[in-house]
Amino acid sequence: MAILNVAFMFGGRSAEHDVSLRSFQAIYETLDRQRYNPLLVGVSRDGKWWLHEDTKSVLQNLESSGAQIVFLPGGRGKAIVHGPGTGYTLCHVDVAFPMLHGPFCEDGLLQGTLETAQVPFVGSPVLASAICMDKDIFKRTLRDAGIPTPRHLALARGEELAFHLAQRVLRSSSLFVKPASLGSSIGVSKVTCDSEFRAAIDLAFTYDNKILLEEYVQARELECAILQDPEVQTELLSSWPGEIIPANHHAFYTYQAKYIDQKGTIWKTNAEVAEAVADRVRALSCAAFRAIGCEAMARVDLFLRANGEILINEVNTIPSFGPSNMFAKMVEASGITYRVLVQRLLEHAIKRSERGGSPISARATLASAEPVRDDIR
Repeated sequence: MAILNVAFMFGGRSAEHDVSLRSFQAIYETLDRQRYNPLLVGVSRDGKWWLHEDTKSVLQNLESSGAQIVFLPGGRGKAIVHGPGTGYTLCHVDVAFPMLHGPFCEDGLLQGTLETAQVPFVGSPVLASAICMDKDIFKRTLRDAGIPTPRHLALARGEELAFHLAQRVLRSSSLFVKPASLGSSIGVSKVTCDSEFRAAIDLAFTYDNKILLEEYVQARELECAILQDPEVQTELLSSWPGEIIPANHHAFYTYQAKYIDQKGTIWKTNAEVAEAVADRVRALSCAAFRAIGCEAMARVDLFLRANGEILINEVNTIPSFGPSNMFAKMVEASGITYRVLVQRLLEHAIKRSERGGSPISARATLASAEPVRDDIR
């Protein structure tokens, strides 16, 4: 049975660097070493790619391992490794698994690099990644497709808007202010007055050159995991919705509530909703996935109002695989184990490359493995 070289890529230049490390650790610890040989590609905060030999070196010092790595354009998985005193050597990558969050990866930049290098990779292609990363373009795309999403306004750096005018346009007394292209609630503020509004705008602009002003939606926060069938691209498998309930001492689902405060959030893998509501959540989630052109996987974040209205808030093309994230939990609750989930995503990457006609290594064929259940609904 051929063992595949899988390049796990993590870290990155964005403010979600530490979130990415959690995702990588969760996958690395459960990887089936009988089928996959992990290559650890840590991306430092200055954007350099470092090849690490073990997780200990990554966690102690991701910024340098002594050997840098770069994929060859058109190299079909060939990568150059350069280390001090060792000169240049070649290694081969069968498939890449990007686990970097935020700008400089999740926005399509890394996907474009991998496509240029003809390396099969896990996740959505360039365009879908870019659309989902830019929340302004994302919401415009949903609206054009007739999919409901919260009202918003976008501001570029240098543009100004009075708080009362934003309230009037968005028809909301409270507003959310956030960077247009960042996740994990970094740089996000909930505002109720003009002074808070100005401070929130200044904060958001420290992370991005475009920011969003959004209406406040009084609703339950739901999530839905989507997996695309590796063989039949039109078939999407969707989970029963999960629910996120931030603790009362957090104004909303903040970064602290997600990753720092152990009592900051209650996560319900199976939200207590009627089956008809769950069906609508799944249908809207799949519709958003298709409208954007996503592939492989996504976590769809939604709002459920008290009157039953459902709004799509975001689609995350590289959901965190950390222990506190809902994506893997929802998939596992639906009957697909963590190990099979990782296997399925790698299989999808290679099947897509084969369909697209991109030459890949003859070794890059997945041997028969434990059955993958398709009963997730």
